[in-house]
Amino acid sequence: MLTILHTESSTGWGGQEIRILQESSGISRRGHRVIIAAQEESNIFRRAKERGIEVFPVHFEKKNPLSFLRMISIIKREGVDILNTHSSSDSWVASIAARLSRSPVRIIRTRHLSTPIGRSVLSRIIYNVLPDAIITTGEQIRQAMISYNNFDGSRIFSIPTGIDLERFNPERVRPVFRSGGFSIGMIGVLRSWKGHRFFIEAISEIVKQIPDAGFYIVGDGPQEKNIKNLIHEYSFQDKVSMLGHREDIPEILASLDVVVHPSYANEGVPQSVLQALAMERPVVASDAGSTREVIINGKTGFLVEVKNPGQIAERVIELYKNQELMVSFGREGRRLVMEKYSMEAMLDKIESLYERLVSSH
Repeated sequence: MLTILHTESSTGWGGQEIRILQESSGISRRGHRVIIAAQEESNIFRRAKERGIEVFPVHFEKKNPLSFLRMISIIKREGVDILNTHSSSDSWVASIAARLSRSPVRIIRTRHLSTPIGRSVLSRIIYNVLPDAIITTGEQIRQAMISYNNFDGSRIFSIPTGIDLERFNPERVRPVFRSGGFSIGMIGVLRSWKGHRFFIEAISEIVKQIPDAGFYIVGDGPQEKNIKNLIHEYSFQDKVSMLGHREDIPEILASLDVVVHPSYANEGVPQSVLQALAMERPVVASDAGSTREVIINGKTGFLVEVKNPGQIAERVIELYKNQELMVSFGREGRRLVMEKYSMEAMLDKIESLYERLVSSH
């Protein structure tokens, strides 16, 4: 049995934090002990406690010696074998603390986003010097670290987020609503780079060909007010339903005909796209980050240019007019997730990496 410590300095809630909890629960089921260090006011702190995961309150302040002492104490007292850091502040504090603890702990830095990493000395230290290994959520992120940053590729492992195929099972899940028309939805945290603007701007062209189309935005976040203002500006209040944060994502997906993912930056392999594929829903997605690793254009969905509402509209209309294509995309999408992106496949890779690092010490 290994003791794995995840650290997360983010206070928000999105794909990154969801993955940490899913990974923690899955690895725990395999007989390992998993603990989390996070800020007490954060979403992940509260949700980890709700799931019965042991969680320690830590403020990751890089200029505060007490933050380092707190982490050293946790690492030594809890007998941590693997330290897995996730954001900038916690990576600095926890990684340095691990080295100062003189414990035989192995350090992993998980990189969730595709945002380019700077070429500074500090970037090299936090990614290529302090950690024993790096996990990325997509191969494109891994390749960028190797080619752009010149990091050691032998220590970088692409392990995309896995999907619970029983929870996201189209044969078992029932729709949570029925619109009576053609339902088009977008699921994700309301952040600027998720591209909600381009989803909304595509509506004008879509409704010309699909008058009974209904549009759904699922999620909450910092852009909520701006998105509502944009909907009002286009007078789409009767067309667009904002459903807020939802936990019943499989049921939401079962209620949609097409899923749109117009994100233009920062993506690894998007969880909402994988979830849609698992639910056999056709996807129209922007070609950003590692999305093209799962949306194989013309086979599992349609890829469009980033920030191009016209192309989004064209592809949605094409799907509306071709029921056979929708079914084909759905079938091929679920097959891809079953073969390469299941939760168990992700856990197999992570557990194998953990054990390899510990045995190589």
